[in-house]
Amino acid sequence: MKEFALIIKLGVAILLISLFGDLVPEDVQRGFFTISLIIKDTLVFCMPLIVFAFIVACLAAFQKKAPLLITLILGFVVASNFFFIQMGYVVGEVALPLLGYTTDTARQHMNQLTPLRPFFAFPFPKLMNTDTALLLGSLVGIYGAFWGNETLTSWSHALKNKVQWALTKVFIPVVPLYVIGFLFKIHHDESLSDLFANYGPIFLLVTALQVLSIFAFFFTANGGNMQKLKASFKNVLPSGLVGLSTMSSVATLPLTLLAAEKNTNNKAVAEVVIPATTNIHHVGNSVEVPILMAAVYAMNGIDPMGYSTYLLFSFYYVIAKFGAASVPGGEAFILIPILEHHFGFSDAMSGLLMTLYIFSDPFSTATNVMCNGALAMLMDKFCGRLKAFRHVEKVTS
Repeated sequence: MKEFALIIKLGVAILLISLFGDLVPEDVQRGFFTISLIIKDTLVFCMPLIVFAFIVACLAAFQKKAPLLITLILGFVVASNFFFIQMGYVVGEVALPLLGYTTDTARQHMNQLTPLRPFFAFPFPKLMNTDTALLLGSLVGIYGAFWGNETLTSWSHALKNKVQWALTKVFIPVVPLYVIGFLFKIHHDESLSDLFANYGPIFLLVTALQVLSIFAFFFTANGGNMQKLKASFKNVLPSGLVGLSTMSSVATLPLTLLAAEKNTNNKAVAEVVIPATTNIHHVGNSVEVPILMAAVYAMNGIDPMGYSTYLLFSFYYVIAKFGAASVPGGEAFILIPILEHHFGFSDAMSGLLMTLYIFSDPFSTATNVMCNGALAMLMDKFCGRLKAFRHVEKVTS
């Protein structure tokens, strides 16, 4: 029950605001919304450091591996993430209108609104934007991977651990407060209960697509052999269940590693692939986020992205995955500044996306973990043919 504490708190907040939000004085609602914006703006201010720290630590950690091995792992991860991000867009474009998520009704409703506004906005200085941090972190991380040393790796992990501690101990505890202000905003501007009742079909759509993605990964990894598929799926299922309850791929690492060793019969491959991909290969989130984004656009009366714009977003998203923190809502934290700066998201849209994302996060994490187990099997087969792991035991020992 402790692992689901965050979702339970958010669920209670949604229920109470849906039932009694109209009884709360507007000034109190504005006060909560102001606090939410301050928390969000503080996070956005710190985001370049967060992104830089996680990307450098992630890429620099490859420095003990052979260059061919780095290229193979990163190539598989980037290609997989990109493919499933495109899948999410296509399914969202086709399915959401069929489920009734169109912009016309939302526009008519929003024209009648008097939106809730904060008392003030705190003017944070803009020292560096997230785009620059993504680029700078990638360059330093790649340098560390190919030409770095133990000092750079140790420094990058120390910085990452400090940022991780701050997120876990400072920001995550205030996430319910962060969301409550936006829930008051949504409830004031429209019916919160209707909004989350309408989210049900989206959640089912996302979950169905994630189940299909898991099956596709294991089907491919087992060469279409259903008997082997059942056996490998059974091995990885415990790690998926732990991911479901903890919403953290890192927490499942020992079980995911054990399952990969059983499924590949190759401890060297498992010990390299699983730790390297745990925080960067996120199939569940890749199919989830595009659908949630399209739904948020529709709910706010905004036309969805055209594919050329979405392609630009896809490149941002693929790179941002290397800088995501291993906390509930980690990828959403990274994406919100990008969505607001480049793709027309408002504060209220960001708050709604964060809330929906966290509610979807348990099964997304389970999907991430299980697909990473299947990825280890694919890497074992592919790299075995190239004999890319011939010296891995020596390199990683």
